[in-house]
Amino acid sequence: MRSLTISVATAALIVGLSSEVHAGKTCIASATEALPRIAGLVVKRSRTRPATPAILASWKGQSKPTMIDLEVVTEGDAQVYTYLCVVTQGSAFVQRTMY
Repeated sequence: MRSLTISVATAALIVGLSSEVHAGKTCIASATEALPRIAGLVVKRSRTRPATPAILASWKGQSKPTMIDLEVVTEGDAQVYTYLCVVTQGSAFVQRTMY
């Protein structure tokens, strides 16, 4: 019985992590599509991170927001574009932010 409980707990953890990974990939894809259309713009690196406490304090939505950072280069000029992302019903909504 104990091994069954451990197996169920492990499966729940894996499913939870899997859904977070899928949400992260969905958010990164949506944020990449939202980048400005600049000739020669190349995404060098992307990452997800938790939303800041300031955003979470005023957040009223049911889904937990995630921050997406896209490091881009255009003609030798490096920049980071940051987006706030929320996944609801399998779709990602992204909005550029300055955090």
